[in-house]
Amino acid sequence: MEIGIHVPQVGPLASRESVGAFAKAADDAGFDSLWVYDHVVLQKEQQSKYPYSPDGSLGFPPTLDFLEPLTLCAWLAGITKNAKIGTSVLVLPMRQPVLHAKIMATIDHLSGGRFILGAGVGWWKQEFEVLGVPWERRGKRMDECLQLVRQLWTEEFVNFKGEFYECVDWACNPKPVNPEGIPIWLGGESLKQVERVGKYADGWLATPKSFPTIKQDWEVARTAAEKVGRDPSKLKIAVEGVAALNPNSFEQTTEGLAKLQEMGVSHAIVGVHPKHLMNPIPVLEGFAAKHLKAIQP
Repeated sequence: MEIGIHVPQVGPLASRESVGAFAKAADDAGFDSLWVYDHVVLQKEQQSKYPYSPDGSLGFPPTLDFLEPLTLCAWLAGITKNAKIGTSVLVLPMRQPVLHAKIMATIDHLSGGRFILGAGVGWWKQEFEVLGVPWERRGKRMDECLQLVRQLWTEEFVNFKGEFYECVDWACNPKPVNPEGIPIWLGGESLKQVERVGKYADGWLATPKSFPTIKQDWEVARTAAEKVGRDPSKLKIAVEGVAALNPNSFEQTTEGLAKLQEMGVSHAIVGVHPKHLMNPIPVLEGFAAKHLKAIQP
């Protein structure tokens, strides 16, 4: 199983020095991937509930620095050598797909094929609105976005006509390194999103919220893939937010990751425990030295 880690992106640690040192240390230590979150702007009074915290809040003030994810991915690509670089997750229907297909293909091209698009439909209604993008029917726009970016990455001239987007006889170059395009992993627990994985994506970026029904939900993705003539055996399961690295619990973390591997998870994304974020490099190196190789393929 591959192990990825989130890089610092918010607050005082969102600096050139802190992010650079963290990313290089993780890359040198052998972590398989580096991951970033997505928001463009933060609201003074948060009006939509974040679905992955008990109280629905993001857990930090909106005035903190929050690095833009794709710009950060491009910078990470330039300072690392081996680790894959991904978004967990990019709110794709909040963005213009032609422009962002170009940006992501450029990151992949310059990184030597290391970019992964983790994408979701979004949860913050007001962030869509401030960007001038309708909140309603974002799922349908997501479907079109996924089809369109894939065509832009794989076809010489695109011939796409949808309800929301039209792109006919346009070329988008450079292409991603992989002829099949950039890997797309979709985040979200709804059955509609899991079905979308099978129809359009390469993997499911699940969370611990998915564990109680993960086997049944995964069959939804596999069935959807078969219905559209795709090979379900090529789909991957990745899991986000499975552990916060802490030297006091390295053994328990390793045991938990091994159980995920038994469940069929091929890629797990961890973080560093908040109390160690001011000095994370010993944590990265310590976990890698004693535990990482035992988990990786």
